Amino acid sequence: MKSRLPLKLLLSAFALLVSSMLVSAAGWQTDTQGTSTWHVSPPIGQCNVSRAKNRAIRAGIYRSEIVYRDDNVLIFRGLTLDGDRKEITFGNEESCPELESRDIP
Repeated sequence: MKSRLPLKLLLSAFALLVSSMLVSAAGWQTDTQGTSTWHVSPPIGQCNVSRAKNRAIRAGIYRSEIVYRDDNVLIFRGLTLDGDRKEITFGNEESCPELESRDIP
């Protein structure tokens, strides 16, 4: 009588490989140029960093980077069109309300 162990082992290995690929692919997003980036949504009720960055751009702050984040706020620093440095603070809640904007000397 033939053993089915090699077939079961092969199927188990294949199932493990497929499931690990599905788990790792969940956060990857690709653009049209073949670049992949990892994206994870923020917990429910918190501000999405990309949304806050877009709000900073609409407020006239470009090339912004997040410099601080905690349970209450997200702080970005960037440049205005005039080349001045500026800092903007958003509340860490779903709508990302703007709390403060100030020039940096």
